[in-house]
Amino acid sequence: MRTKLAVVLFVVINFSLLAQGLELKPYGFVKGDAVYSSKGVLSFGNPNLSSPQIANGVDESAVGFTAKHTRFGLKGFTGTDIKVGGVIELDFFSANGFDSNVNPRIRLAYASVAWDNLELRFGQQWDIYSPLNATTNNTNGNLWFAGNLGFRRGSIQLHYKIPAEGFEPMVQLALAEAVRETGTGIGDDNKAVLPMIQGRFSAKFLENKTVGIYFIYSSFTPKPDTSSFDYTSSGFGVDFTLPFHKYFEVHGELNMGTNLNNSDLFTIAGKGKKDDDRKNLSFWANITSKISDKFNFVLGVGVDKNQTDNLSNGATEQNMMIYGDLIFPITKEFSIAMELGNITTSIKGSDDRTALIGILSGKVNF
Repeated sequence: MRTKLAVVLFVVINFSLLAQGLELKPYGFVKGDAVYSSKGVLSFGNPNLSSPQIANGVDESAVGFTAKHTRFGLKGFTGTDIKVGGVIELDFFSANGFDSNVNPRIRLAYASVAWDNLELRFGQQWDIYSPLNATTNNTNGNLWFAGNLGFRRGSIQLHYKIPAEGFEPMVQLALAEAVRETGTGIGDDNKAVLPMIQGRFSAKFLENKTVGIYFIYSSFTPKPDTSSFDYTSSGFGVDFTLPFHKYFEVHGELNMGTNLNNSDLFTIAGKGKKDDDRKNLSFWANITSKISDKFNFVLGVGVDKNQTDNLSNGATEQNMMIYGDLIFPITKEFSIAMELGNITTSIKGSDDRTALIGILSGKVNF
């Protein structure tokens, strides 16, 4: 019933926007996956194959099939001097395993207005902190807990492109929700009153290369001490997109911070609390190579290191993912991809845990 309601609502919105003269562009993909794991893995903390991220040490292989990574979006805008528009993007992912029937969920939903070099966005959108996403067939694994930290959240964002000749600087600022509510009441970040603050300064140079630096800060009111604002999340990072040649294009990020997991940024360091900060240092990068129109290759690595002081035995010290992809575009719209990856999770006081991951996918883009 919920699925039918979402589809009907999506169609109604579509026709309503068309009637208002909004130029619409649908996008997305239909994706079917076969996933193999040589040993036990965790997907967002759950022991299943929905998005393998961490090896949990269980000596048990598994295989699964799903289409839940399928995605559909709609972009629209109207106007010339002042452009008004927005984005709605849905998918069918859940972290509860490979269910045959799942409900759609909102990935992105924001309204925007832009004029000259300025754009304002209101709604759920990608973080400015750790803004890039890895090129991996493990779509909803996405190197989270292995170097990639940024996610999606409700926010108000400002994007300003600074006019320059042959050099394109941009400033991005955001006021955002620090954590998702759990259904138990108002979150600690809301009680602190101050919203999460994100910022990024980037520059595009040599036509297509981009480097950015960014930060994040959010404040919490710990329980039961509701008068203290000493408990915070903070972090800094650098991102780079360097297309040197169609055979050699590099993307990646370097991140570091304190209590970032408290703000729904995906690090193995775990959640901190007052007088118990959790620190992490992370890095990821991948190289993409377009050998031909019928064959692309990707090689990537991601590492998240727990740098919390005085780690106790049993704590996760480091998580690393190494992967390679062979992508075969059969036509402009349809491709087959094969990914082979290895997860190594280091636990203090224990042997490393490993898991070999294989993913075979067929995807239609539109």
